[in-house]
Amino acid sequence: MATKKLAGKKALRSVKRETVEVRDTARDILLASIGAVSITRKEGARFVGALIEQGQELGERTVKLAEGKVADVRKQVIGVFGKVQKTANANLSQVEGVVGGQVTRVLSRLGIPSKADVQELSRRVSELNRQVKALQGARKLAQAKAA
Repeated sequence: MATKKLAGKKALRSVKRETVEVRDTARDILLASIGAVSITRKEGARFVGALIEQGQELGERTVKLAEGKVADVRKQVIGVFGKVQKTANANLSQVEGVVGGQVTRVLSRLGIPSKADVQELSRRVSELNRQVKALQGARKLAQAKAA
């Protein structure tokens, strides 16, 4: 019986020792977990802040790059538009000349005077009016001398 008691006490001590070890291990795990949460909270805030900064920098660089590309495209479009506009103006002038010549030819065939013809006739009528007035004035003078 004495051996049984001794074996029971050893087993009890062994269980107590294991219980203390398990409790200490559980306590260490709990403290390590709390420490990990604390470190994660501190480092996480710092990490998120760094991500935000990098995101802002990347956004700014992207906007600058996009603005540069838009400016390049705008210059190219303006250059192409300028060339197209010059070509269109040249073609329009050429078409106006051809159409104007054709219209003048048709009006001439129909016997309709041109603008230049009308202006020339107006100038000649004005000149004739001056001559008629001069002759009328001379005629009145001659009649006054004769009377």
